[in-house]
Amino acid sequence: MMNTAKLVVSVVAMGVSLSSFALRYNDVWLWKGETYTEVIPDNVEVGLAPEGFTVKAGVAKEVRYLHRVTKGARQFGATHYSTFADRVEWGSKDAGVRVLSVTAPADAKPGVYLAGEVRIHVIDRTLPPVKDWKYMLDLWQHPWAVARYFNAEPFSSRHYAAMRPLWKMLAEAGQKQLTVTIMDRPWNRQCQDAYGTMIRHIKMKDGKWRFDYRIFDEYVEFGRSCGIGPDIACYTMCPWDYEVSWEDEDGNRQAVQAVPGTPEFKEYWGEFLVDFAKHLKAKGWFENTWICMDERSPEDVRNICLFIAEKAPGFKTFLAGNRSPSEFQGITLNHVCYGFAHLTDKLIAEAADRRKQGMLTSLYVCCGPMYPNTMCHNEPEEGFWLGAYPAFAGLDGFLRWAYNSWPIDPDHDASCTGPGKWGWPSGDTYLVYPNGQPSLRFLELKNGIVAAEKVRLLKEQGVFTEEIAELAKSFDRKQAMANKVDFFTMRTKVQNLVNREK
Repeated sequence: MMNTAKLVVSVVAMGVSLSSFALRYNDVWLWKGETYTEVIPDNVEVGLAPEGFTVKAGVAKEVRYLHRVTKGARQFGATHYSTFADRVEWGSKDAGVRVLSVTAPADAKPGVYLAGEVRIHVIDRTLPPVKDWKYMLDLWQHPWAVARYFNAEPFSSRHYAAMRPLWKMLAEAGQKQLTVTIMDRPWNRQCQDAYGTMIRHIKMKDGKWRFDYRIFDEYVEFGRSCGIGPDIACYTMCPWDYEVSWEDEDGNRQAVQAVPGTPEFKEYWGEFLVDFAKHLKAKGWFENTWICMDERSPEDVRNICLFIAEKAPGFKTFLAGNRSPSEFQGITLNHVCYGFAHLTDKLIAEAADRRKQGMLTSLYVCCGPMYPNTMCHNEPEEGFWLGAYPAFAGLDGFLRWAYNSWPIDPDHDASCTGPGKWGWPSGDTYLVYPNGQPSLRFLELKNGIVAAEKVRLLKEQGVFTEEIAELAKSFDRKQAMANKVDFFTMRTKVQNLVNREK
């Protein structure tokens, strides 16, 4: 299937009227308190916003990306370049795919409003403030990518100023987790910029440990000032290569392999867990802090969870992976996030039981599957599909591994060609652009998340329950992964349902 944004350009080039082609219209439907984005035809004039509303228009600028040979979920070997309309520049009047954003005030009266030729239909339902959404959104942030791009000292005032518009934009999408690092290079170096640690581990000559939380504290406060949270997602006690590092008293870096369960692991993490828990409790953050693990074996996860329970009971634990909860008997995983390609009806059914016990279950995509996803080759509507899917499947939310892990020139080239020549598909490593510019992919994902919140509210109110259950049957995972789903039509069906008056 062709990317819808590309299709708009093709249709315009052929001289076909967009309104007659029925791709997008000059009508938007939204709840009170909602922000909604939509692609609109070139010939629709966007006028001044009605009183109390926010209306802005822009253009999705072309970005090039590199096609690669596909081997499973990974891609290797360059083949050719393509371009796609993705980087949304608000206020631009250049030629290109036009994007509209409308925000209705929470106290708006239901009815039809005009902004030039744009008709805004306000439904008599209210979307609560984003802080009250229940959807568990977790798009991993990368502070060091921002520091590199803007040539700023990490965690300097200039660095925080560059991050703020991006972090605020993420908060407006409902982000719950602030991505923090409690060790150096938890994922080794899998993208253009390595993650550093936000907590200095210093080993004194007498063998005692000292921990410096200055950057950690400052960054958590910053994230919360942007609206992200309240959760603090700490990576990790189990890095990809098991290497942990620290500074000696002279400032020299030292490192050792620390496999969970070994004496090296216990010596490195034991005193830290005790001290970290004490520090978090003093700050009032302990209840919102998660120790997170990424695609680790059952043996590693078990050893880590048992050690946490021994040294600092009460920490919440999170695992992104593809193992069934039945493989982790005897330990508690407060939040389990499954790769989309590994979801099964059995795993989804377990989510309801976990929810009754106060635990969360969500899904993630990263370098795979190829469909549905939010990469350069995917239709923007696939992002909507993924954002809405958890509400129809009975899951609690959605995770993606990279919000802003930018390549060298993200504004113009989404190809991943940095150190190590990783094989990540183009666009896999980021959803937003520098200077606070969203991608069309991100905006469609956000639209899907909002639709999911609407589904939750309608179900809680006992409204359209039969229709929601019937539509849920259309969310076919296998058909979606085979790219046999009309994602645009599914988007339309969801929007038509959640925006019905009665």
